[in-house]
Amino acid sequence: MTPRRPVRPAHEEYRPPVPVDGCPRCREHAASRDAARAVFDYSAVSDANVRLRAHLLDAHRA
Repeated sequence: MTPRRPVRPAHEEYRPPVPVDGCPRCREHAASRDAARAVFDYSAVSDANVRLRAHLLDAHRA
């Protein structure tokens, strides 16, 4: 059986994930997202959000 994904309210599904303070991997994903946003590469912004969400679920159970 696969673990269930936490249920989020609908209004939170579209908010960008928030990195955990002090976590170098979170900081790396957030920096990648910020760099992509600076050059208007919204596909890369979305990719960075996906990677950050996956990391948050895996490492921080958020």
